[in-house]
Amino acid sequence: MTPFRLGKLELKTKQPVLGEPIEVRMTITNQANQAVVIANPEVGNPPADLHWPASNEAYQIGVLLSFRLIQITLTEAAGTQVESKGLMPWVTPLLGKRTLQPQESLALDFDLNELFSLKHGGRYHLQVRYGDADIHVDATMEINIMPRSNISGAEKERQK
Repeated sequence: MTPFRLGKLELKTKQPVLGEPIEVRMTITNQANQAVVIANPEVGNPPADLHWPASNEAYQIGVLLSFRLIQITLTEAAGTQVESKGLMPWVTPLLGKRTLQPQESLALDFDLNELFSLKHGGRYHLQVRYGDADIHVDATMEINIMPRSNISGAEKERQK
């Protein structure tokens, strides 16, 4: 049994559009009556000599993926898994532990466009697991991603 649970998985982007950032936040809240020790998701920023091609958030997720502390799966409505971009940092930061007091939360932010090779708009199923074999949380959500051609003329002008 997991002593804490996912508070929510929320889409931070108001209208997800193919090719634009699609920001998601995973919030984990300790619902237990006692403190819980979990893997600390804060791994720092990429070293300058790494020439990291993406955001600091993508670096954080890449490190957590490499240590199998987070798993993120994006599936099309037809059931086909979307290919991961395979962002791996190829560095070994020191991972620590973090204590979550009762009712305390932590948040992980990530951009689906940085992590996955999205090729078309449509309905997607997002599944996220954070933690290790002893303590983990799972969350899912549905996301509608608009194709770029569905953006109105005024919206296209504003994006230029």
